[in-house]
Amino acid sequence: MKITESIGKRKGTLSFEIFPPKGEFDRQGVRALLSALTPLRPAYISVTYSAGGSLNNRLTEEIAQMAQQENHIPSACHITVINSTKEATLATIDSFHARSIENVLALRGDRVEGAPQGGYEHATDIIPILAERGFCVGASCYPEGHPASPSLAEDYRYLKMKEDLGASFFVSQLCFDNRRFFEFFDGVKKAGVTSPISAGIMPIMSKAQINRMIYMCAVSLPGEIIRILNRYEEDRDGLLQAGLDYAAEQIRELYDAGADDVHFYMMNRPEAAVGLVERLTALGCYKNA
Repeated sequence: MKITESIGKRKGTLSFEIFPPKGEFDRQGVRALLSALTPLRPAYISVTYSAGGSLNNRLTEEIAQMAQQENHIPSACHITVINSTKEATLATIDSFHARSIENVLALRGDRVEGAPQGGYEHATDIIPILAERGFCVGASCYPEGHPASPSLAEDYRYLKMKEDLGASFFVSQLCFDNRRFFEFFDGVKKAGVTSPISAGIMPIMSKAQINRMIYMCAVSLPGEIIRILNRYEEDRDGLLQAGLDYAAEQIRELYDAGADDVHFYMMNRPEAAVGLVERLTALGCYKNA
């Protein structure tokens, strides 16, 4: 099933991001993860694509295929282009097609030292290729602006370009501040973008995790997040529970404002996904069921 059949036609769905486990592929472990997500009835899952070599990238395809065939969950494979040759990128696209994968999230990625050179430089280079092959193409967006972008206005222009090239849904970078989301949605609408957007939400699991996100993604922290981190810094489970409480309230506000979908960066922890759905159900705003 194409993701545009799962989101956009109705508001307020929930989706999840997962990633291939490091080390030897634990097929049973992946099956257990997918089985834990299935009763939550996600609109779709996305499976990340590693910059660390072809093995993990093949696992991306295999996990997405498993989710579709065994769990009947619509799935999207990530693909990053900056660290691959054009030939390797096209071969990956061929492999997606051979596995009957219908959805691809096209990303530039971050350059890795020592990675192959001479490939595609931007996600916009492969969006038309994917669209012409019949894939439902997703692309990234940044509620607080891409770190390398000169302005949000430029981000909106680039988002519209991606849509015009063939992207039919967008997945946002994580954001902890709904004011930024609402400003972003307004700017996107004014730019003429009509494709559905999955708003990225990540649960707070550790102070180190948050520090990495600030460094990597240039996200801002509302005062409430800082208070939660300070209060539960030495209480790992308490921090997760408080983080899920915060995420659930953030998602409730997004749903009330008419958000298409929320994409939950669950860090391969099914207890976080289950805990979130329990909270959303208690708030009366879980709409996937």
